[in-house]
Amino acid sequence: MYKIKKLTLLALVLVLGAGCIQKQQTTTVQNPNEYPIAVTTPIPNTQPVYQPTIPVTQPPVYVEPEYVPQRTPYLQGAYGSNNKLKQFITTISQKYNYDRYELNAIFSTVNRDTEALKKYNVFKTAKPTYSKATQIGSWDKYRGNFLTTSRINKGVAFWHENAHYLNKAAQKYGVPPEYIVGIIGVETNFGGYTGTHSVLNALTTLSIEYTKRSKFFTSELENYLLMLRDEKVHPQKIKGSYAGAFGLAQFMPSSFREYAVDFDGDGHINLFNKADAIGSIANYFIGKGKWQPRVPVTMMTYYNKSRFYGLPTGHKT
Repeated sequence: MYKIKKLTLLALVLVLGAGCIQKQQTTTVQNPNEYPIAVTTPIPNTQPVYQPTIPVTQPPVYVEPEYVPQRTPYLQGAYGSNNKLKQFITTISQKYNYDRYELNAIFSTVNRDTEALKKYNVFKTAKPTYSKATQIGSWDKYRGNFLTTSRINKGVAFWHENAHYLNKAAQKYGVPPEYIVGIIGVETNFGGYTGTHSVLNALTTLSIEYTKRSKFFTSELENYLLMLRDEKVHPQKIKGSYAGAFGLAQFMPSSFREYAVDFDGDGHINLFNKADAIGSIANYFIGKGKWQPRVPVTMMTYYNKSRFYGLPTGHKT
């Protein structure tokens, strides 16, 4: 140990000495009485100056231009002659002081989403693919589709990469990270698939043609238009599910307007942004789910002679 300390001290002295030598060289005149002050002569810098052979330039910072709404006095597109849509435009224009010409321009871009109509079996050609009363299942079966090794690994990676905002959400809303991570994993496989349908196309199509749930989809379309105006987003930019849900957690437009938050403080709410998605899910838990921090999320219940007591249940889902 003593020898190591001596070597360390010696190395430090040599480094400091070398630094002093590089800074200046001192010479003293022979007659100290005539010249009492030492004369110093700086040593010229002999180090070569670095000259890059290739010019170094910083990549330009891309700032997405703000969307400028278009306007037209005429309603065109797939539903240009649809009276129901024309009445809807009149209602939104009067109710929210929304520019009617701007609404005309928005809906003139709409294409009919036939895939969404097929999903809800509007054409009556097959059994509805979304039916919830025709299949027998259990949590064991459901769990096997999501608790795979691949998805678990993705979840752990997502948790590590976004620990800052997950912890922030836990502190602010009292929702533990594992619940937020679980929601994003189930809904979109941690952003791996958020949907390819134009939300505007899907909502407009279902609002007009899916009469069974027209009221619901008309309300969601209304909220979507207000979201577009608030966030200044191109109406055809947002892609999502055939039902109009979008983002990492698949919020519907009404949920966006009520529960989505700007969690990274950039001045915009973007549910494809991980920080905003995390904060919005936690806020949704509090507002919609009436989340109570530190209260158990499950409890033993009895129903129909303990039918749901164990796994697998075999009940209809």
